[in-house]
Amino acid sequence: MRKFKKFTGALGVALMGACALTTASMAEDAQVRLRLSHNLPTNNALHYGVLEPWAKSIGEASNGSIAIDIFPAQQMGPAKDHYNMARDGIVDIAFYLVGIEPGRFPIVSAAEIPFLVSANDRGSRALYEWYMPYAETEMADVKVCNTFYDGGGTVHAKKKIERPADLAGLKIRSPNVMAAELYRLGGASPIQMSANDAAEAVERGVVDAISFPWKLLQALGADRTLHYHMDTTLYSLATAILINKGSYERLSDAQKAVIDSHCSADWSEKLPVAWTNFENEGREVLLGKPEHDVYKLTDEQLGEWKELAKGVQAKWAADVAGKGVDGEKVFGDLKTLLEKYDAAY
Repeated sequence: MRKFKKFTGALGVALMGACALTTASMAEDAQVRLRLSHNLPTNNALHYGVLEPWAKSIGEASNGSIAIDIFPAQQMGPAKDHYNMARDGIVDIAFYLVGIEPGRFPIVSAAEIPFLVSANDRGSRALYEWYMPYAETEMADVKVCNTFYDGGGTVHAKKKIERPADLAGLKIRSPNVMAAELYRLGGASPIQMSANDAAEAVERGVVDAISFPWKLLQALGADRTLHYHMDTTLYSLATAILINKGSYERLSDAQKAVIDSHCSADWSEKLPVAWTNFENEGREVLLGKPEHDVYKLTDEQLGEWKELAKGVQAKWAADVAGKGVDGEKVFGDLKTLLEKYDAAY
């Protein structure tokens, strides 16, 4: 017993010494400033509720030796260029919408198949655990730090859309390829365009409906024209925080350890919470406006949408098979993790 006490005492001293050395090492590290770029304005929760707290935590954990300057609203470049910006060192860190470049990253695009995710926080943990092994090859020229879902979106239209058949003949703005395929299978004519362009297209009568998150719909004024809102999370966009490899390698070992601790399943689960709450606030606002109809789907109607989504999955599987990917296994692994974390639709 006496020897054991001596051993545990020695171990405690050793651990305290290691912590002290790590703290001292970070205190001695030269300060580095990293540039983080994203596409949304500062009044969006992605900026103040997701990226700012993440960057602040890194600064605190590094004892101030890592400072992250955030450049919002596409100041550093268009949203679709953010992967290349991180790869090429135009920025040190980039927030990236993984489906914004159709066909470029076919494996991760499976995460955006409609009616897949029911809880974006737990779903983001599943997404991270599922995708990280694939990221080593599919996104090999950047350090993929975190993957997580956005606040989710649905269909907002000039008329009530309850069943897939209600899409027939409609022109609808789609946020990504997967949602576009869903609408196409339902008989609509999907159009992919930026959020700002979509809001203007609604005003001009160019489109009859749009896929938007709740708060963005109101922020861009599209709710003035679109009064019917499907009350379900039809899709969630998969996103990633990417780090330039050279920027990461220039850090000290202690600083790398701080970054690594912020690139994790825990952080991936935590990051979308504020964003999801932000979007849900927009839903509550519309529920309180009598001129807006926020309607639930029946189980039968939801079943029809889920059946249609199987066609989207089948097309994705066929597409990736041509690239040598076993789509059934890849998608099955994702579904298994979503079910494990109680995040499957």
